[in-house]
Amino acid sequence: MIALLVMTPISVLYRFQAQRLSIKWRDWMTGRTMNLYYSNRVYYALERGQEIDNPDQRIAEDVRTFTAQSLNLFLNIVTSTIDLVSFSIILATIRAQLFIAIICYAILGTVATYVIGKKLIRLNYEKLQREADFRYSLVRIRDNAENIAFYNGEDIEEKEVGHRFNSVIGNMRKVNVAQRN
Repeated sequence: MIALLVMTPISVLYRFQAQRLSIKWRDWMTGRTMNLYYSNRVYYALERGQEIDNPDQRIAEDVRTFTAQSLNLFLNIVTSTIDLVSFSIILATIRAQLFIAIICYAILGTVATYVIGKKLIRLNYEKLQREADFRYSLVRIRDNAENIAFYNGEDIEEKEVGHRFNSVIGNMRKVNVAQRN
């Protein structure tokens, strides 16, 4: 009971500080990205070169995703390292052979996870790109609503939005299959 009373505030404070760091990092990263985006008319060069699709949406989504996932990865590495060292010392003092067996099992599991999950890296990149394309097609309709209505372009726009949405759904299915493995 005492452990619960002590650990609850620590756990809440830990999550609060992690979220606070995430917010501060996203604020800084977005500001830095926007400064680079506006300097030397990069926004214009990107639009003219069309090397990066939907840069405005990528700034918003990619910065958020990068900061949240990077912080989560860092915190997981730190806590996992602490757990690994602590439990390794305990296990090695109890039985050295069991410690070696668990290390071999962990290495095998890590290699298997890497081999199976390697495809997810590409699929997650495609997910972000396809979601951005879908959002862009919706924004484009809003921005060009008058022209679409004037030229009766609803069917063409609906097909285009539907095609982009089907691309999103297809990627989601591929991610689902890859995660099942």
